[in-house]
This record gives sequence, structure tokens and C-alpha cells, in this order.
Amino acid sequence: MSGTSSDDRERLEAQVARARESGQTHWIGRVEACAVHPGMAPLRAAGSADRFHFEDLDRDEFVFAFGSVDECESAGPRRFADVAAFRDAAASRIAWIGDPRPEDAPTLFGGFGFEESPAASSEWKSFPAARFVLPAAILEHRGGIGRRILLARVEPGTHVEAVESELAERAARLAVLMATEESGAEAIGQSPGERSLGWPPAPSAWPAGPEYRVRSDRSHAVFERQVDHALAAFATGELEKVVLARSLSVDHDGELDVPGFLDRLRGLYPTCTVVAMGRGADTFLAATPETLVRVRGDRVMTAALAGSAPRGRDPEEDRRFGEALRADPKERAEHAHVVDAIRDVLASHCASIDLPDAPALRQLFGIQHLETPIAGRLVGDARTDVLGLVAELHPTPAVCGVPRAAAGAWLRRFEGLDRGWYAAPIGWLDLEGGGDFRVALRSGLVRNGLGAPGGSAASQALLFAGAGIVEGSLPAQELVETRIKLRALLAPLTEI
Repeated sequence: MSGTSSDDRERLEAQVARARESGQTHWIGRVEACAVHPGMAPLRAAGSADRFHFEDLDRDEFVFAFGSVDECESAGPRRFADVAAFRDAAASRIAWIGDPRPEDAPTLFGGFGFEESPAASSEWKSFPAARFVLPAAILEHRGGIGRRILLARVEPGTHVEAVESELAERAARLAVLMATEESGAEAIGQSPGERSLGWPPAPSAWPAGPEYRVRSDRSHAVFERQVDHALAAFATGELEKVVLARSLSVDHDGELDVPGFLDRLRGLYPTCTVVAMGRGADTFLAATPETLVRVRGDRVMTAALAGSAPRGRDPEEDRRFGEALRADPKERAEHAHVVDAIRDVLASHCASIDLPDAPALRQLFGIQHLETPIAGRLVGDARTDVLGLVAELHPTPAVCGVPRAAAGAWLRRFEGLDRGWYAAPIGWLDLEGGGDFRVALRSGLVRNGLGAPGGSAASQALLFAGAGIVEGSLPAQELVETRIKLRALLAPLTEI
């Protein structure tokens, strides 16, 4: 870490004085120019520390954060307000030294559960209904500029020298993580016996390949009966749409390679946002095509993504599938529900809304969707609080249904799935009220360290996918949609 300038020393001294006078914890953040690119993310080397990865290649944005100098957890109807209060406290008690940093830069990282109450199953113990972290260090590449940000606590009794020492420790820790990342990647998933084998080994000495045991949370027949039940609710007027999800559990006899999984997802979905949040031995991750809401200054950006079709085996078949998706009344109706819900929320907060007349095709690996980008110019209180918009928008009809309350109640009664953070908002906050939240689709929960290596369940992944059910849906087709989505996660996870 470069030496502390006289101006930075003065700011440090002033921050120490503020902490002492207020009797409250304050924070200091040092900003330094640094060459940063997505391949630098030391997820593996970060170990059990808090870690967060957010990568949007379309916008040339990448952020990796690790460690924690403070955090907020909440549940219940006040969870968004509690996170907003945490952000506001951080904004009023952080001082920055070193290089300049944009006011809209990511500073707090986390997400929310699909439900406001804590998840019931033990698998989600690391991911409460709301959790955000002020990290110890951040690597970022935004707007063509790379930076590293080192953060430290400033307690009421802290001395300047102690803060400088803590920042130096952060820099050294980050350097170690970066140096060990590449070497750690080489050995992941290999046993000592494999690494000691000469080549070529005798066939009798070949170690057995990895074991993966895959189980669906319910039978195909049950899922199709659930679709039939939803169709009956449409007929009575109880519902207009519901998004029915299911999951796969994947037990593995070794350690699941989370960075490798993310790398493969990045390759398969280059236009999606790759995001991960890790805590202890657990990591929740997604390669999501869906933006919930993005606020910078008075500009808000989001998109409606609903209605699906498979990709073709050749360009002509692909074109036919896409044209059929655009023309399908059932798929267009499903998409319109999402557009209308987003427009209704933004209408009360925006001076103007930009909305195309018809959806475009969003083509991904194995599947394509109808997508309508939506943008607006915010006025009033919404200009300073992205979390207020998150609270109003989540859950959209793309992941829950219409009417929202009735669809949510139907899912809690009949779906039988603890969604945790699946299909929920995950992203980051700046300290000015803005931020960027994605809907955690194409997502999974990876849990390492559950048992001894070599056992049938040394680690486990839970993979999630859903399908939007509306009037005219066919149970068998909706099942196929979930199978396509789950296979797109299962293949890069197992890599066999």
C-alpha cells in the first residue's frame, strides 16, 4: 500500500476524532488505482470469509468484495427499511482517502430472500431474509477504470496508527489472495493420490471418477398435477398467473468447484449477469438474464422478461421458434403481466417512462425469452432510494404471479419448495440511494464441507428453475421448460 499523504493523514485524524466524540463506530476507506479484470476474482482463495462477485460484461462492470467490517441482517416487513437504515448510517460515517471514487460506486453487497420470513430449511441458514455486508476490501472495474478499496473500522478509542496498520493488513491479505488464487485453482477437485500418479498410470491405478447423485424434489407427475391445479384456480378467477418452481439436489463426493462453475456459466451466458455471494462454506450464485431494478442518479432501468421457447437445432429452426414465441398469445399474455406490473410501479415515481411497443427476443443457451427493456426518469423520494423500488417490485409476476398476494399464498400452500434466495433480489448499493439488483434466476446454492471427502454427500448443490403458468398452459410443456433450465445449470456444475 502506498504511503499516507499529509491530506490523507488529516482525514484519518479527523475520522478518529469523530468516532471518539460520537461514541460510535466509523469507517475509513482507502481508494487506489489498480488493474482489475474478472479473472482476478479470488473466490477460491477467500476461503470462508464473506465474498461477493458481480459481473455484467455487457456494461463492462465487475466487482469482487471480501471480508466484513460491518453487516446488517433482518427479516419481516421492515427488512428493506432496516437495510436502508444500515446504508444511511454507513453513508454518514465513512470517510474516504486516496484516489477519488464515483459517488455511485458499489459499497454494500447482499440480497434478500424470496419471502420476508426466514427460510425454514437448514440449507439456507447462511442466507437470511435480508443480509448486506460492508466488506473489508473491494476490487472493481467500472467505466474502464480499475480500483481496489480497503476498508477499516474506526472505533471510539482507536488511534490513527492502528487504523493505518489495519489498512496495511487489508492490502497484504488481498495480495496473498491474488497470489494463491492461480495455484489453488490447479489442484481443486484432485485427491493427493491423483496428484502423485505418474503419467500414464497403469489402468489398474486409475482413480475412480467423481460421483454425483441427482434427485428431483418431486416427480414429474406431481409437477404436472400442480400445473393442473393452477389452471383450475384460473378458471375460478382466483389467479391469472403463477410461477411454479422446482429444484434438483446434487450430492457430490468431493468439493464442488464454485469458481469453475462460475467460469463455465460465464462462458455459456456471456450476456447474463454472473453473481455470487458466499458465507462460510456456502455459496449462492446465479447467471441471471433479469434485472429487477438499476438506479443511478435520477435514472431507473429495468426489464420485463417472461415467455419462453427452446432454441433451434439450426438457424432456420431457431428463427421459427423465435417467431412462434413472438406470436404465441399465451406467451405474450404472460409477458404482458410482467410489463404491466413494472409500469404500474414506476408510473408513480417517474416523470417519464420509455417503453417499446413490442418485446424483443432474448436468446440464451438452450432457451429464448421475450424481453421488454423499461427505463424512466425518477422524481421525488424514489430518486434517493433504490430499496424502495426493490420493495415495491419484488416479487414481479415473472417469478411469483398475478395477483401478487394470491399467487404468493398459492405458492406457499402448494409449491412445497423453500425458495430461500432463489428468484429474489441480489446486488449492491451505493451510498447515495442508488444500486443494482438482479433477480436470482438460473441460480443454485452450493454447500461444501458437509462431510468427509470421498463420502457420497461431502458437498451438495441445490439448483432451481421455474415456469410461468397462465391460462392455456400445457402441463407437459411447462415441465419441459423447467427441465431445459435445470439442465443448463446441471451440466456446468458437474462437468463430467
